[in-house]
Amino acid sequence: MLALALVSWVGYARIVRGMVLSVREKEYIAAARVCGTSTAALIRRHIVPNILPPLIVLATLDLGKLILAIATLSFLGLGAQPPVPEWGAMINEARPYLQTVPRLMLAPGISIAVTVLGFNLLGDGLRDLLDPRVSGSDAHETKYLTWLMSNEGKVAKQ
Repeated sequence: MLALALVSWVGYARIVRGMVLSVREKEYIAAARVCGTSTAALIRRHIVPNILPPLIVLATLDLGKLILAIATLSFLGLGAQPPVPEWGAMINEARPYLQTVPRLMLAPGISIAVTVLGFNLLGDGLRDLLDPRVSGSDAHETKYLTWLMSNEGKVAKQ
């Protein structure tokens, strides 16, 4: 598992760098600099809040991949050694009994599938919740509220 962590941080670093470079070029960052905001305050107030939601979504989606990778390694005998219970090792130990007692393989296999699906759905839900460009219902509510605010006087006269 340590090997997986040592390899996967590079992708996160690349994504964070790209997001920071993108956010750094926004107009509100330039306006904050003109107002005399320090670099530490810029990072704390503007950059981190804008890059954190996509990172949270990416981390939850990557948890499913990580679980599958750990299960695969333990299935191959490269994971934690017995008596530590691992789903991949359980599937591997149940292989000889597939014809007679298939539930020995099905239980850990279904557990892996449900857990990975759960993390993927959590990531999708967090993306919809944290990214206003993706969620459709919020966009309709925002358009309605904007229309209502702009037509406030017209609606009151009728």
